[in-house]
Amino acid sequence: MRKNKTFWTIILLFTQFILFAQDKKEEFDTFKHKYSSKAFDYNDVQPPKEKSNFLSNILNYILSFLAKLPWVFIFYTIVILFILFIGYRIYKNGGLLKQNARKISEETDFNYIEQNLNNINLNELISKAENNNNYPLAIRYLHYQNLQNLDKYGIIEWNPKKTNQQFINQIKNEKNKLDFQENTRIFNQIWFGEFVINADDYQNLKVMFNQFNQTIIA
Repeated sequence: MRKNKTFWTIILLFTQFILFAQDKKEEFDTFKHKYSSKAFDYNDVQPPKEKSNFLSNILNYILSFLAKLPWVFIFYTIVILFILFIGYRIYKNGGLLKQNARKISEETDFNYIEQNLNNINLNELISKAENNNNYPLAIRYLHYQNLQNLDKYGIIEWNPKKTNQQFINQIKNEKNKLDFQENTRIFNQIWFGEFVINADDYQNLKVMFNQFNQTIIA
């Protein structure tokens, strides 16, 4: 929803920009006609001689070529390039031009996950971590899933800049608060404390995270 609002805001501003530019085009044409008389023709004035080099010659050629192009052509070229750039950014980051969020390039692309938490398929990431026997990573994804559901059901307001303690303070239901606090403690201990767990330990802990999700949904 936020991405859609951003997209339409950009389109509105861009439309206003085009209308403004078209209004100013007539003023520019008047200005150009005014200063196109011979009194302002400096083509006969010889510029001072400078040492030419390859790069300056290329630059002069490019500037000379651009100077010969109609201003309308240049303007609409910039407009088209701008539209293509906006479309590319929306497609890359997910939005109207792309229904599903892009696949995470790396398992530990946590910044992208946190910025797009509501659009991430965490079950897929959890399964992948489990298949690789990477239990600490799976626990981190389970923790994200708890946060995802808390935000989905309006219990917290997700913001990647907030701390886990701030989210705990937002939970009004005392049981949910204590359960999430315990899950957060487990996550911190395993992920940041590098506490080693085996497959059996992980399965027992996974039950706790999943039970918390079920409690929220119910």
